[in-house]
Amino acid sequence: MAEPGQTVLLVARAGAEAQNVEALQQHRDALVAQVGDTGKVDFEQIDRIEDGAAGLASAQYDHAVANPVGPWAVEHSSRALASLLLALKPSGSLVLSELVLEHPGAIDGVSATRTRDDLAQQLRFAGFVDVQITAHTQAAALADGRVSVVTATASKPAYHVGAAAALPFGKKAARKAWTINVESDDDAEIEDEDALLEEEDLARPDAASLARPGDAKPRRKPCKNCTCGLADGGEVDESEACKPESKPRKPTRPVDVVNVKSSCGNCSLGDAFRCTSCPYLGMPAFKPGEKVTLGGSMLHDDFMP
Repeated sequence: MAEPGQTVLLVARAGAEAQNVEALQQHRDALVAQVGDTGKVDFEQIDRIEDGAAGLASAQYDHAVANPVGPWAVEHSSRALASLLLALKPSGSLVLSELVLEHPGAIDGVSATRTRDDLAQQLRFAGFVDVQITAHTQAAALADGRVSVVTATASKPAYHVGAAAALPFGKKAARKAWTINVESDDDAEIEDEDALLEEEDLARPDAASLARPGDAKPRRKPCKNCTCGLADGGEVDESEACKPESKPRKPTRPVDVVNVKSSCGNCSLGDAFRCTSCPYLGMPAFKPGEKVTLGGSMLHDDFMP
């Protein structure tokens, strides 16, 4: 029921029969009497809402009444329901009458295609809450009880589309938001965390308990390309463990390539023929007695387009 000072949107079909125009006018007069002089009752055709020709203002009406009198041949589409939801104020109500099937399945000569559950689901998909479906008080069942007229009541949520609210990020608000209220449930019990600990769990470990046993050997780190299984956490005999790759020794001071003489005679052939202690490691191959230089510039690519 509308209250004084409220705004109401009355929606009906455009092609109502002449005998129902008077009933529709009487319904509108009743709404006008309810809202009084300070309120307002607007009328809109469901056809214009379906076509998008009716520009309903957002959050303008407290109540919406759709298809209150017969004939109830209109099946409100998802677009019409979304428009009605947008036109309602937060917490606004909708009263809608529609012809529905008592059981799924098309019936010849009947325009209804959905059941009560389908209508309720369509209203929820449109964004309505608190949906209730009841039988229409002034309409009897049709088609041997297989078709009936129902009245759906629903509400718009207490917020509007696009509404924003600040979240309390303060420490006091955060603690209050995550507080568990156990007074509302007498059977609720919270486990005491301290009761789960034993005395040995509270004892601080000493250095002796953390020391490695005397017969235990320190675990060697696996090499980079481990193949013996040490990297997988298994126990590997030291004799079977793979050995880390030895890195070639780098020269600690600049090498005089001209005056240094090779003891093996392979120093000038390249790293593949040099010893691990060769002072020429890392240098390119060269001719004996020739000074080693790096050709080109390191700032440019070796391959030019």
